[in-house]
Amino acid sequence: MPYSIYNLITVAIIVRFLLGITLTIMALRAFLGTRNFAMLYLTAGFALITVGSLFSTFYRIEDLRIDRFLSNVFDIFALIALIIAIKKS
Repeated sequence: MPYSIYNLITVAIIVRFLLGITLTIMALRAFLGTRNFAMLYLTAGFALITVGSLFSTFYRIEDLRIDRFLSNVFDIFALIALIIAIKKS
C-alpha cells in the first residue's frame, strides 16, 4: 500500500479512539450526575467498544482470525451492556 494510505488509516484509528474516549467520558459524567445504573451499563458498553477497537488495532496475533475473534468478543460484551442499559432505563 502507498504511504499516504497508511497515514489515512492512522488518522482514522486516532479519530475513532478519541471519539470513543469522548463518548465514554460523557457517559461516565452522566452516570456520576444521575447515579442511574443504566448509565453505568451504557458507560461500560462504550468503554468495551473503545477498548475492543484499540485491542484489535495494536495487539497483533499471528493468526489474524483470532485477532478478529477477540475484537468481536469485546463488541459482543459491549452490545450486551448496551442492551442492559436500554432495558434498565
